[in-house]
Amino acid sequence: MPKFEFVDYLIVVAYLSGIVVLATHFSGRQKSLSEYFHASASIPWWAVGISNLATAFSPISYLAVAGWIFLKDSRNSLVADCLGLALLPLTAAIWLPLWSRLRVLSIYEYLEIRYHPWVRSSGALLFLILTTIWAGTAMTTTGMAFEQATGFDARWCIVVITLLGTAYTAIGGMRAVIWTDVAQFSVFVAGYAAILFFLLGMFDWQPLEIYRIASNTISPETGHPHTQLISFELDATIEATFWVLLFNKMFLVLSFGANQWEIQRLHSTRSRREMLKAMVGGKLAMILVAFVSIPTAWGFVAFYAQNPDLKAAIPHPDQVLPAFVATQLPHLVRSLIMAGVLAALMSSLDSAINSMGSVTVNDFVRRHLLPRAPERRLVFVAKALTFVFGAVVLAFSFWQLQAQGQTAFEKLGRLTAVIASPMPSFFALGVLSRRVNTKGAVIGAAAGMIFSILFNGIPGLLERSLGGINWMWVAGLATSVNLSVGYAASYLFPPPPAEALDRAHR
Repeated sequence: MPKFEFVDYLIVVAYLSGIVVLATHFSGRQKSLSEYFHASASIPWWAVGISNLATAFSPISYLAVAGWIFLKDSRNSLVADCLGLALLPLTAAIWLPLWSRLRVLSIYEYLEIRYHPWVRSSGALLFLILTTIWAGTAMTTTGMAFEQATGFDARWCIVVITLLGTAYTAIGGMRAVIWTDVAQFSVFVAGYAAILFFLLGMFDWQPLEIYRIASNTISPETGHPHTQLISFELDATIEATFWVLLFNKMFLVLSFGANQWEIQRLHSTRSRREMLKAMVGGKLAMILVAFVSIPTAWGFVAFYAQNPDLKAAIPHPDQVLPAFVATQLPHLVRSLIMAGVLAALMSSLDSAINSMGSVTVNDFVRRHLLPRAPERRLVFVAKALTFVFGAVVLAFSFWQLQAQGQTAFEKLGRLTAVIASPMPSFFALGVLSRRVNTKGAVIGAAAGMIFSILFNGIPGLLERSLGGINWMWVAGLATSVNLSVGYAASYLFPPPPAEALDRAHR
């Protein structure tokens, strides 16, 4: 397989250097935690929307969208994005009243106001664990892709990107995160567009020919054509049906308000109206990305259907994009596209470690260790913690390199499902019901986690007893258990004090 040459590395280095230069433009301005973590609420809505999308469309999406369609079909793609847009009014109705009023540096402050300080600390700790899993999985996926395309060792790729991403995030704070995300989003969308352009050229500029071949190629994993966009099968053992996607999107509606990095970005805008515009803009942009990424994946299916020998050399479905880039595209183009892969990674890494720093400073350091410290000192602590969390994500990504089985989508889903349900449930129960109390919410959280562990943990006991229900249902089902048990258990105890409810909802 062709590997990168000097000019390719030169282009990638130039891109990475440009990102660091852009980030340093925002250095030296952080005199307060509000500036460092919220950019003093001065970022335009469109930049916040793009930044949120760039983070959500991580390397797991950049590479695994193509890998999923190449291995399976397209049912987990466009329909999921459209459902997210359709449910956006419900998301805004539930969460915007709270987060436009309560502009806190860490969203887990709400859990202390509504419940108890212990709940706040527990929620913050769970966020740190989940973010480490998410960012580490993204790092591993990207490192393997870069090694596939360049021959450059995945571990060294992960180390370099972690050092650069951590450095510019520490230097520039939220301003650097958002504006570098905007630049990086442009790069990785251009990368997908370039691949699609070359694929069309390989098929004599006949997109219908690509679709014909891909639609006549049946996935042995699902029994559907790779172009299958939707199915209404009433079978819980089947992945990516309309019903499980809808169920998961309802779960994401409830979990939106428990997402620190997303709410933290919305707090970088000036008003509630700007928050809503950022949410809508991000969802619309995601659908536009799908109209580029999905046909590109169909192009991979068609190309490798005609080149089975090349297909046999692809070691993992998530490596189909870098394998195609490395073997079929000219040097200049492939280096720009791999820069796009790194862009997707850095836009996720910077968001992860910045939000982890915000949570740690506000939920642990300022509360317990340095309660009287001036803001300038806390900003310094936040910058130091950025490097600490960069090292934590690096260590987890190295561990992940040893466990490459499922696609990145499935692996991340299974890892997070075990502990994902308590956070959105704490927030949703607190916002939607004035009767829920601390003890009831904690009992619900325990029930949800037990369900997840029995279903998706090492024993897999509940998974077998439920007849092979697929993993996509786990997070939503665990949250349903959490919500229902938490609400019912609250009636075993006195209602929460009126003054606590007034503080949480005034």
